[in-house]
Amino acid sequence: MLQGSGNTRAATGKRQRPGSSPDFNPAEDLGAIIKDRVEDRMLNEKGRGRYSRHTLLSNLQTVLHDLEHDSKLFAELLLSFQHRLDAVVAAAGGHTDY
Repeated sequence: MLQGSGNTRAATGKRQRPGSSPDFNPAEDLGAIIKDRVEDRMLNEKGRGRYSRHTLLSNLQTVLHDLEHDSKLFAELLLSFQHRLDAVVAAAGGHTDY
């Protein structure tokens, strides 16, 4: 991670990048999206079997199938990398909103 005052230029003039950060991983956002969508579907379930394993798996399968065709979401997640990088650099490797 970057240390110091958050300077993003090395002595060579090249931009430094933090070594690793969960903020760089759009898969974490995708996991949260899947969880939220499945949870929303589960909360809307009615009847006796609404908390069953079968219902959970059915809702998960539906959400994953819907995501398969959501190329806009995947593009947005992948294209957000530069914003993620800038946020981590600005936070000197600390906490960001991603």
